[in-house]
Amino acid sequence: SNTMYLRPSEIRFSHDSIGRTFGRYTPHPYKPIGETLDDILTGKINVNSIPTISVYKKDGQWFTANNRRLWVLQEVEKRGKCCEIYVSETTFVNLRIFTTTNNGVSVLVRGNPGGYFWQTMP
Repeated sequence: SNTMYLRPSEIRFSHDSIGRTFGRYTPHPYKPIGETLDDILTGKINVNSIPTISVYKKDGQWFTANNRRLWVLQEVEKRGKCCEIYVSETTFVNLRIFTTTNNGVSVLVRGNPGGYFWQTMP
């Protein structure tokens, strides 16, 4: 598959909303996404320790099914702590995952994302 670097802000969400914690079968099971964001902003973990995001080109825009990871990385970028991330292009995606209602520009977090430090940074 094709790999490249993109800014998190160049990638769109496929979902309209995301859970507040990472899933069961992830490197950080059940960890609140805001705590992961805090860990990156405070230097506890590196952006590169977040598993590679897969992207899919649809109507000339990059989308991902990795919505929680993208949320974390976009929030890191908004705070000036990330520029480009390594992504891998996939040519197949189940189009039923596209529940976004705003063409993937933003996503709603269901519940409190957790963490504290990121909320104090503009």
